[in-house]
Amino acid sequence: MVYVAIMSIPIKACYPPQIEILSPKNMIYPTNSVPLTFTINKENSWIGYSLDAQSNVTILGNTTLTALEDGAHNVIVYANGTYGMGASDIVYFTVDTEPPNITDVCQSPEKDNVLPEDEVKVNATVTDDVSGVKNVALFYAYANRSGIWIAVARNMANIEGNIWTATIPNFPYGTNVTYTISAEDNVGNSITTVEVGYDIQYRIIAEFQSTVSLTLYLAATLIAVMICRKKPFTTCKR
Repeated sequence: MVYVAIMSIPIKACYPPQIEILSPKNMIYPTNSVPLTFTINKENSWIGYSLDAQSNVTILGNTTLTALEDGAHNVIVYANGTYGMGASDIVYFTVDTEPPNITDVCQSPEKDNVLPEDEVKVNATVTDDVSGVKNVALFYAYANRSGIWIAVARNMANIEGNIWTATIPNFPYGTNVTYTISAEDNVGNSITTVEVGYDIQYRIIAEFQSTVSLTLYLAATLIAVMICRKKPFTTCKR
């Protein structure tokens, strides 16, 4: 009989390093500095990464991606081992450090013509091109008869596209009203109209003031028309 000795010979895995990126993840970051952390399953002689398909950057290990611009990014990590170059999967992520943009704030009726029976409709255009608008709120305050200011917060509704709206109730003649608009995006960046230079306030006028203003306007228009008739070849300017 012939006996054959079978020996178990360990075989080294002949493949490049395997890399897994732990951070960043596929999400939106509210900061322009994002940790780059990863694991490598083998010894290696060189590690590097490529951000947004740019040239490789040599690193010794985990690091931080800094000075990132707002918008979409991607990163891949490489490692060189005995049996070649290994690469991680590409990770896509986004940076958003800017608050929403508030423009075209307007009200109806206009601030010089708000009567005691008028509710005031406030509209604003609010945009955020990266993470999107999460919430828009109207904060208004008014002075009661004792001179004490009362503040009220009210969420604005998105009526179409980027336009948001809310309504301020009517107040008695002589009431002073002021308001601001606050907007927040989906990663927590926020801004108010005070920060962008809007100073929004109005005073409730009496009914007769509005009537007098209209009468004066009509009278001025009539006089202008009469002058134009006397001088048919001149341009009439109001």
